[in-house]
Amino acid sequence: MYDVIIAGASFAGLAVANQLKGYKVLLLDRKSIGTGQTSACGTMLRVLEHWDLTDAVLQVHDRFVLHTGRMNIEFPSPYPWCTFDYTRLCKTLFERSGAEFLQATVRGTTDNQVQTSKGSLKARYIVDATGWRGALVSRLNFHRTKKGMNFGVESILTLPGGNGFNPEALHFWYDPVILRGGVGWAFPRGDEVSIGVGSYGRAKKMRPALRRMTNRLGTTYDDIHGTYFPYKLLSPTAGSIFVVGDAAGMCLALTGEGIRPAMFFGEACGRIIRRGLDDGLTVKRSLEDYSTFVRPRRIFFDFFTTVQETLTRLPLRAVDWIARAVSRKWLRSWMFDEYWGLTKSWGENPDLSIDRSGRPMDRRVEDISLGEKVAYGACETREG
Repeated sequence: MYDVIIAGASFAGLAVANQLKGYKVLLLDRKSIGTGQTSACGTMLRVLEHWDLTDAVLQVHDRFVLHTGRMNIEFPSPYPWCTFDYTRLCKTLFERSGAEFLQATVRGTTDNQVQTSKGSLKARYIVDATGWRGALVSRLNFHRTKKGMNFGVESILTLPGGNGFNPEALHFWYDPVILRGGVGWAFPRGDEVSIGVGSYGRAKKMRPALRRMTNRLGTTYDDIHGTYFPYKLLSPTAGSIFVVGDAAGMCLALTGEGIRPAMFFGEACGRIIRRGLDDGLTVKRSLEDYSTFVRPRRIFFDFFTTVQETLTRLPLRAVDWIARAVSRKWLRSWMFDEYWGLTKSWGENPDLSIDRSGRPMDRRVEDISLGEKVAYGACETREG
């Protein structure tokens, strides 16, 4: 009998496990820890600083380059990003968690039991952090469909030279010549670069798009990895199961940013479960607390879903106009403030508590800025 079983041993699952040291926790995954990378592994540097994982950083970036069919715009970011080593990050988090690990395929769940390819296992708390498939909740017929999913493929290659490619920046392409209704990216990571393409809800023939993308940079792809990633927030609970990360749709539309939300909500989920274990609360009460924590942050995800769905309907001329507008300093500063919110202070106030309405307990509602209200969707507010 375990205190907690967590299905899925990537960003979200490991974040949950790290809040439960001292309890009997089992991580389940069909692949070994730190293998099976599907992410581009780029996130805000403050995320890794918050988790004391800077040893996994491969390269730090302080600017973006946006490429459209007609222009290239380079602009600085007020907050540094980084690319990182997926294997190192996962193995470090696992070692710190003190959890057990079992490599097995999840086959279903009933009551307090999880059925796996290596037998049935029992726990008081069960967490589904298995990514877009939602391996546990899908068996319960909860919100499992490819509708509301983007799809991306990527290859890690030797860093290309020339072609106006800035190896110090994160690059994004919104160019119908490469992929209509989607985005391309190139994230330098030391001597290598992650080059990929993602389709906004229209996953069709991605390999030709990736070939066009790599050809644009004067290289060709070899091995590729890819996955679906959600762009609509789903329910954070399913029956008696806590759902976190991509399994709960905690990935931002348009940008495809899923690491920061997965680790943010994973941390919160783990703390709520720990409070339930420490105080002897019912599982039902902990599920309610977790739902209450997630609920006010839905506006953040819904906003990006709306932007993605709107952008894909706009003509390229309108996209160029938006790109030019974003290049203006005043608008760019506002945009970053709205996007990051309190991320710039993540970890500086570790004692900040959250009440059951999702608001900081030591601050009046009227003192919270619009940017902070939006940022509560997936930033650094810490659940006490």
